[in-house]
Amino acid sequence: MTASDRFMKKISDFYDNLGYPVVWEGEGSKRQLEIQFKSESGYFVTATLLARGDDIVIKDEWGRENVVKATKGNLELIKSWSEER
Repeated sequence: MTASDRFMKKISDFYDNLGYPVVWEGEGSKRQLEIQFKSESGYFVTATLLARGDDIVIKDEWGRENVVKATKGNLELIKSWSEER
């Protein structure tokens, strides 16, 4: 299991335990994680995370991408989304 796989598993477990809609799609290297949030405006939005080598690609519904490393700091950043929403 790679660092990016462990990173995404921790995110999945965290949000699943909080009761957020969490869905895994695809298989192998094409596997991605979708998390649904309720935005401040009241609309539901989806964040999609996928591993690209040692990096984690975060996509929003509008196709924008942000690439982060699978580090503890970035894990805490993504976990903090639950507090902001």
